Amino acid sequence: MTKFLYLSDTHFGKEPNGFQQQQSYPERLPEILGALKHEVDRRGDIDFILHGGDMIHTASDADILAISKMFDWEVPVYLCLGNHDLTSPEALERWMELAPQFFKDGLPVYSIETPDFILHVAPNHWGEKDFHWETCQDARFSEAQMAALSLKLNSRPQLPHFLSTHSPVFGIPVVQSGLKEPIHVPVESFTRQILSLAEMHPNLCCVLGAHTHLNMRVEHQGVEFVTVSSIIEAPFEYKIFEVTEGNIRMSTCRLGSGCGFDYRYNEE
Repeated sequence: MTKFLYLSDTHFGKEPNGFQQQQSYPERLPEILGALKHEVDRRGDIDFILHGGDMIHTASDADILAISKMFDWEVPVYLCLGNHDLTSPEALERWMELAPQFFKDGLPVYSIETPDFILHVAPNHWGEKDFHWETCQDARFSEAQMAALSLKLNSRPQLPHFLSTHSPVFGIPVVQSGLKEPIHVPVESFTRQILSLAEMHPNLCCVLGAHTHLNMRVEHQGVEFVTVSSIIEAPFEYKIFEVTEGNIRMSTCRLGSGCGFDYRYNEE
C-alpha cells in the first residue's frame, strides 16, 4: 500500500482578505503547518506529500526560501506549481534553483513512481506564456506537455495512473453547491484536453486539481476528478489517498481545533 497526503493553496505571504471560500487565516500558516506535521508524524504511514499549487502568494526569492523552511519535513514534499507560484517571468527558474527538493529531477513536470501507482505532476499554463501568470485564468496544456504526458501514460499500463495539475477540470457541480449553475468552470478547451488524455489512456484513473479552494469529486467516464480546499481556510482540510492493488481510497480530513486557535467556519 502507498499513502500520500494531498493539500493545496497555502498562499504564504497572502493578506487575510482576498479570494476565499471560508474564513482564511494566512497569518496562522506556521501553526497550521505545525499541526499538520504533527499529524503526519503521529500517523507515521505517509509515504509522501503532494502540494497542489499556490504554495506562495507572490513569487519572490524570500518567500520561496521561507516556505521551503516551513516544509522541511522528513516526509518528501512535492509541488505542482500554481498560478500564484508563477507571478514573475523568472519564477520557474527561481523555484528550480532555490527549492529543487519540491521537484523530481529538477523539472517542473515530473512523475512519482510507486509500487502501486504512478503520479504525473504537470502544472497547467495560464494565458500565452508558459510558466508565467499575470491575470489570465484560461488554463491550458502546451502541445509538448500533451505529448509528454501521453508517452508517460503508456508506461507500466498495468498500474493506475494519477495526474496532478493546478486548475480543476470541471466546475463545482450543482448537486454539491445547491446553485442553479456549476461554479468555477474552467475553459472548455482545457477540459477537452484532459478528457482526450483519459480517453486515449484507460489507466488514467484520477485527476487532482486545486485553485478553487473547494473540495470536489466528480466521476466522469470512469475517471475520478478531485479538488481540495485551501489548507489555510477553516476548517483546514486535506486529503489522504491510500492505493493498493485494485483499490483506491480517498479520505477528506480536517485539522480543526488541532491548530490551537479559535476560528470561524460557516457550516452552511
